[in-house]
Amino acid sequence: AAEQASRAAGKRGATSRDDDDSDGDEVALPSLVNNLAYFKDSKEDPYLKLHEEQDDDSEMADLTLEDTDIVLIGARSDEQFSTLEVNVYEEPAANLYTHHDVPLPVFPLCLAWMDCMPTVRLGGSEVTTANMVAIGTFAPFIEIWNLDVIDALEPQAVLGGKGALAAEEQASSAAAEAVAAQGRGGKKQGKRAKQKEAADAGHTDAVMALSWNAAQRNVLASGSADCTIRLWDLTGNHGESLLAMRHHADKVQAIEWCPAEPTLLLSAGFDRKAFVADVRAPDSARAWALSADAEDVAWDPHTSHNFAVSAEDGSVRYFDARSESGPVWQTRAHAKTTSSLSFNHVAKGVLATGSIDKTVKLWSVSGAQPKQITSHDAGVGKVFCVSFCADSPALLAVGGSKGKLAVWNTLEVEEMQQLLPECEAPLGDDGRVLGGATAGMGALDVNSSSDEEDGDGDGGDGGEVGGDGEEGAADVRGAMSSAGAAAGASQGIPRKKKKGVKVGGKVRSKKR
Repeated sequence: AAEQASRAAGKRGATSRDDDDSDGDEVALPSLVNNLAYFKDSKEDPYLKLHEEQDDDSEMADLTLEDTDIVLIGARSDEQFSTLEVNVYEEPAANLYTHHDVPLPVFPLCLAWMDCMPTVRLGGSEVTTANMVAIGTFAPFIEIWNLDVIDALEPQAVLGGKGALAAEEQASSAAAEAVAAQGRGGKKQGKRAKQKEAADAGHTDAVMALSWNAAQRNVLASGSADCTIRLWDLTGNHGESLLAMRHHADKVQAIEWCPAEPTLLLSAGFDRKAFVADVRAPDSARAWALSADAEDVAWDPHTSHNFAVSAEDGSVRYFDARSESGPVWQTRAHAKTTSSLSFNHVAKGVLATGSIDKTVKLWSVSGAQPKQITSHDAGVGKVFCVSFCADSPALLAVGGSKGKLAVWNTLEVEEMQQLLPECEAPLGDDGRVLGGATAGMGALDVNSSSDEEDGDGDGGDGGEVGGDGEEGAADVRGAMSSAGAAAGASQGIPRKKKKGVKVGGKVRSKKR
């Protein structure tokens, strides 16, 4: 009897302990399926440490810009899609990565960064500061995108929409003109009226060149394949241009405002001429002859009256805007087309040139004749664009046919160290200057046949990130500015306080 009573008491005690355990927190146990254990909620798995909050923090850290970051803008295309890419170069670590990108509906031809929000001003209100980029495409209008908005679905504004609509109506009415011979005369009058409306409102063909006026921040200039140059008021009527200049006889390839005289606009085109026009008297433009179709123009920032023009035959000509005589000097900078020019804003007399011969060259142009400093292969294929950074003058951005954007630290060259004594460069573990970095999605097969004719269509730079050695003809246009000037222009992109980065550390790679 005593033994039975003891067993009964033990059962009651066990039942009581089970009830107490059930009242407390339940312990999640994994389910077993085919000898594999899994939890219904990943947060219950003690071996998974990265939860959603930590993932969000990591993504925000990748999007956050530091004060030492440099922002580069590039556009790239292939046969199926076009994108605008915002790249970040971390100068202390010589690391370049894509911050975010924006899909574009039309093949891009040119870019212009600006800090003016394209909104209509009321009364005497100030121009709103923002971080914007204007994009010229094969369409006869200009799209302006807000770079502070990630995953934007549409542009902030469109310039020349009225002219583009009139041009489209003009094209559609041309087919209807021959419907009846009896009313043909009246229809011709209607066609001429539509042509005048389109010409008065905006461009009627592709926009090939853009230049923002930093002194008059609400003014943007554009050059087009319709042979005209137009001025736009970013804070006024976006449908129509302020002024149309028609001194070019062929496509306008390049334009640039004079930094010293903000009313002077330099332009060059396929009519083999360069013009300097004062927009206050646009009919009295001065002209200079070129040896071939123009490719790019650049004002010398160390003088108020000198400028350079590159051409399709590889030549570079340097002119004095005060005189309509021949060039001050000229040289055959490259064996093939010299596609781009850029003067250094700090080192006087330093000019960078890029060519479809896949090289970038630095020149000293302070003397009577230019002298080559060095030649460099940036690994981007045919070079379409070069641009010195105004905030870090030793850095040169290079865009090319491989759909990649590169940053070259010119302090690798001893002569550049002497010309830029105030600049500092990050050093590698071997004590040498970190030469820069390259970012991009690799080769784009748009028109690779031209590269194959050059004898290097396949098997190129396989060592580059994402490169397969086959070149394309992606159009990449680069623009450089510091994070403080560009990404910090408004509060859209998060920024964090300046932090020290160990010089010579490993280059880290960020991927979206």
